[in-house]
Amino acid sequence: MKMPENLDPEMIAPCGINCLGCKAHIMQKKTCPGCLSDSPTKAASCRNCLIKTCAAEHGLKSCGECQTFPCRLITHIDKRYCLRYSLSLVENGLFLKQNGMEAFLDREKERWTCPECGGVICLHNHICSSCLKKYETAGSG
Repeated sequence: MKMPENLDPEMIAPCGINCLGCKAHIMQKKTCPGCLSDSPTKAASCRNCLIKTCAAEHGLKSCGECQTFPCRLITHIDKRYCLRYSLSLVENGLFLKQNGMEAFLDREKERWTCPECGGVICLHNHICSSCLKKYETAGSG
């Protein structure tokens, strides 16, 4: 899977995860259309996400826009993502809040594009979806 020329803001989950780099989007036979979609093909964990529900109830696209950011829901998942995937959702939310969606999309494109082939690097295992090169961390080229 190649990184698209322009990233769709709808592929950014409220928690700050770039759905393009999610294993469910990259690896499933029926590609997950992203957190914000109502498609039945997306992972059950995304369909039942408390963070997505909370953001929707507050009329927010990004948790970083919330008055109580980072809340307990975000700090809980942030710990897991920092430890397992070297990805801070708190940092993503703060970047979004301070710089806006366009700058965030530019950063995400650079961060998750394989410098070898232009494929999408999976945020969960840091393997390029096209050439299968393994990276230590995002953007480590």
